[in-house]
Amino acid sequence: MRAWTGIIAALIVLAVAAGCSDSRPGVAAIPEGERTAAPAFTVPGLDGGTRSLADRGSKPMLINFWASWCGPCVKEMPAIAEFARRNPQVSVVGLAVNDDVGASRKFAREHDIRFPLGIDRQAEVLSSYGGSGLPVTVLVGADGKVITTFIGGLTTDDLDDMARLAEAG
Repeated sequence: MRAWTGIIAALIVLAVAAGCSDSRPGVAAIPEGERTAAPAFTVPGLDGGTRSLADRGSKPMLINFWASWCGPCVKEMPAIAEFARRNPQVSVVGLAVNDDVGASRKFAREHDIRFPLGIDRQAEVLSSYGGSGLPVTVLVGADGKVITTFIGGLTTDDLDDMARLAEAG
């Protein structure tokens, strides 16, 4: 019984230590041989028209799933907007998930978002990319395959990693 008590105590200490850590997993690429084709999508654009995976042309695409009511989404958006301005070689699209169209438009104006935005009303596109919560960001290579998926709020360092991955293919 003492042995089990010691083991349980050690596991609790490890769990608490892991939960209190400031370390982040960072952005990791899916090995080339394991990458799959990005699911195609077409959604309404917030400015009218549509947004789709095909909009990327022959460039890599960063797809950011967000919502105006999502705290981590709000926090990461200035870095994503700056990423889009600094990296014209990467097509950036933001898909507002389960969000009110008016609130999404207001959010885009308030945050000076200049990259294309669409609305994923029922989270169908998010689900097709394996996401369930927000924010989620997916980097699709020029070859149309998913290079990486990042769950959670991105930092400038994370986005710099994404730019390097996009360049490397």
